[in-house]
Order: sequence, then structure tokens, then C-alpha cells
Amino acid sequence: MLPYARRLYPLVKRILCSEEETRDALQELMIKLWNKRHDLQNCSNLDGFVATVARNFCFDLKKKRKLPLLDPADEGRMVAPLAENDLEIREKLEHVHQIMKKLPDKYREVLQLREIEGFSFEEIRALTGYEIPYIRVLLSRSRMKVREELIKIYDYERGTCQPA
Repeated sequence: MLPYARRLYPLVKRILCSEEETRDALQELMIKLWNKRHDLQNCSNLDGFVATVARNFCFDLKKKRKLPLLDPADEGRMVAPLAENDLEIREKLEHVHQIMKKLPDKYREVLQLREIEGFSFEEIRALTGYEIPYIRVLLSRSRMKVREELIKIYDYERGTCQPA
């Protein structure tokens, strides 16, 4: 179960937004999964099943405990291991994060799962219920939207934007 705990951590953290809540939820989730380990041997897509169970478990916790949607101190920032002097990349990541916040929920969720958390298309299908071709469309459209918005931002900052 430990490999699943490590793999599910980013998903649970993104949903619960609190380090303490994430650790508690992962512990409870791992105990539940461990107790059902014999039933899980018959599961054809164990990774997808475990991810779906974790996602639903977190949403249930949020409802039950009425957890805040976002931690104001953290606000879901993407953490990237960058050199201190690489401000341009940090700035771009911040722009991408702000753009992602404005995307429709299904676009943001698919982009987050694929590009940030590294889930496969099959795992995203299991988590969201969307078919793989639709996931590809959502991913393509969300990437295109992020790209377009970044171009607008940098054109404006350079003073090269064209009036609409």
C-alpha cells in the first residue's frame, strides 16, 4: 500500500489543501484499502480504482468536515525545484497557475491530473469517467487556452499587443 500512498499524496493534497488533513486522510485511506486488500486482487485496473476511491474519499471528508476549498496561505501553488536566480521561469509558472485557475473545472482538472500529477490517460478516465478521446480533447483545448493567455500576457508586457 505504501507505493499508493506516495502516488496519491499530490491528488489528496490538491483536494484537501491542508498538510495535516492530507496525512490523516492518507492514513485512513490506506487502512481501508489494506482491510479490503483481498477483494482488490480481482480488480482489473487497480491504479484507477485506488485513485477513484481516494478522490471520492477526499470529497466525502470535505463534505463531512466542511473543509475550506482553498488554504489561503497555500492556495494551490505549483512548487517547482528551481534555482533561486531563475525568476523568469518562476514568473511563467505563476502566470500558468493564474491562467489555470480561470479555466473551466473539467479543463483544469484534466490538465492538473495529466501535466502536474502525472496520471496516465487510463487513470484519468477512471478518475473522471470521461472517455480517453474526450480527455485528449479537453487536454488539447486547455493547453491551447493556457498558451493563448500566456502569449497575451507576454505581448502586453512587451508592448507588442495588437488592439482588438
